[in-house]
Amino acid sequence: MNPANLTNDLLSIVNETLLGNSTEKPWLDKIFTNTSFGHRLLERLTFTNFRHSLYLISPYESAVGTVEEVPNYNIEVAAWWTTLIFIEFIILYFQHHEDRFALNDSIVSISAGMLSQCFKFGGRALAIFAYVFVWNNCRVLELPWESPWTWILCLFTQDFMYYLGHRAVHEAGFFWGLHSIHHSSEYYNFSTALRQAAIQDAGLAFYDVLQAFFIPPPIFLVHRYFSEIFQFWMHTSLLGTLGPLGIIFNTPSYHRVHHGRNPYCIDKNYGGVFIIWDKMFHTFEPEREDDLPVYGLVKNEDTFNQLYLQFHTIFDMLWFKGQMKNEKDEQIFPGIINKIKAALFPPGYFPGTQVVLFFHWYSMKNPSENVPEIQKPVTKYNPQIPSWLKLYCLSHFVLLLCIFMHFDYDRLTLSYHDFILRLAYFVVSFQMFGAFFDNVWYANFIEIFRCTGVLIYYVFKILDPIGPNSSRIFIMTVFGISLLMWIGYSFEQCKDRMIKKKENSARTTFSITGKCVVFDIDQNGWSGKQKQVTPQFKSEIAWNDDAELPLEIKLEATKEINQDQNELQGNNSISIKVDNMEDDYPDEPSPPSKK
Repeated sequence: MNPANLTNDLLSIVNETLLGNSTEKPWLDKIFTNTSFGHRLLERLTFTNFRHSLYLISPYESAVGTVEEVPNYNIEVAAWWTTLIFIEFIILYFQHHEDRFALNDSIVSISAGMLSQCFKFGGRALAIFAYVFVWNNCRVLELPWESPWTWILCLFTQDFMYYLGHRAVHEAGFFWGLHSIHHSSEYYNFSTALRQAAIQDAGLAFYDVLQAFFIPPPIFLVHRYFSEIFQFWMHTSLLGTLGPLGIIFNTPSYHRVHHGRNPYCIDKNYGGVFIIWDKMFHTFEPEREDDLPVYGLVKNEDTFNQLYLQFHTIFDMLWFKGQMKNEKDEQIFPGIINKIKAALFPPGYFPGTQVVLFFHWYSMKNPSENVPEIQKPVTKYNPQIPSWLKLYCLSHFVLLLCIFMHFDYDRLTLSYHDFILRLAYFVVSFQMFGAFFDNVWYANFIEIFRCTGVLIYYVFKILDPIGPNSSRIFIMTVFGISLLMWIGYSFEQCKDRMIKKKENSARTTFSITGKCVVFDIDQNGWSGKQKQVTPQFKSEIAWNDDAELPLEIKLEATKEINQDQNELQGNNSISIKVDNMEDDYPDEPSPPSKK
């Protein structure tokens, strides 16, 4: 008896027992027969898809002859990812580990995952196109695609190539910009697994294609999917070392080290499925109980702006690093050669740093060099926003998630302009969430723009032959109410700012060396007609426009910029310290005396 066939038979029995007869809908689906989204979601919550998420799949059930026949396994297991993220949050909450997750961070992480899927043609990794070309024209060995031995060989070759590619996007200069967003979260949970770079495949493609000389494309693609899917389980603090499994396999404990910014964690544990590659090439490091990993980047970003997190490191490495200067205003990377090194050598490289050649790039000889020790207590970037705004963002994110799952399911049937419009909707939505979570002033206007765009889009949709339906009417209602709410809220905010500015504005006088100057005092400081002075005061003082002049007040500056200070003394005990008084004053008033 074939063991693989026996395994498949047993799994089929379990599937039928849990989810019903294969000729009828699983019993869970019947609950949601009124909604296509609910049906699409719950029809994927099967035991088969769950074991697929753990890489538990036989060569026989995944063996197909062409790339087109390989299912999009990411879509198949996405429902389990969503469910597991929710379950993990509940467990962490009841274990009083609220410091291990945050709504803003999780939404930004999942948004990054959605954006990365948008940048893949047909949901497939970019490498597959180059892979098929090399296989068709340059292969040196044609292994049979139906053989389980080919499948098992690819299990190891794919993971080894992932090790090389993963290590390259950490160490090979600006390629770090293709991956850094994945490490930008200061939290470590299942949602972090989805925090993927939109164009990371460009950095991994070369190493994937190296297998095309002997591994058939459909076998490669199967393992490409499952290597990525399996690593979802690595991103949790709830699982430990997993005992003897850690001898060969990667574990959440090992991957927590990989995500740490402690000096001992830098450039360690690159493996995907297996940890043996790290042990072979001396990049393995176990988790230390007395120095647990602190997550994030060596220098954290302190923003939830999705596009900034996705792309700014590339520009930093390609341009800004090479323009750095020292305290003497001298270039750290002078000349073309040094600037090329700044872009291609490891992110932590500076002149004088020792590097060693590995494969075709340079690695740091001591990865922890110049990496600062963790300062305790650790403060995470988490701007506070009102509870109602958190609820608003969460509800719109759930709606966005539903729309995205429909998009991912139907993307191959969409017209070109429809695809672009939906992609624009996703990107603007991601920026909206980031702006609200960063608590920036223009967040309201991004949301007004987004709601207006969605309403215009659906107005034209209603005019098409399909006409209005319940889902379109629901979306238009939600975004219509949201638009009116934000227009009204923004108007009230502007009105409040104008009132506050008027209340804080006033006029007073004081004398300087016998001359009189009239100053305006507002919430931004003192602005004089002859000279602008902006001290920082110990307390806020408000005046009325009709106040009787001169006012008898005393203001003391609390901020001194440097030691070379000039002191102004006016009548009625007004005392203000300012910086860098210049002697180019007009005739009236005359410059103050220097003390």
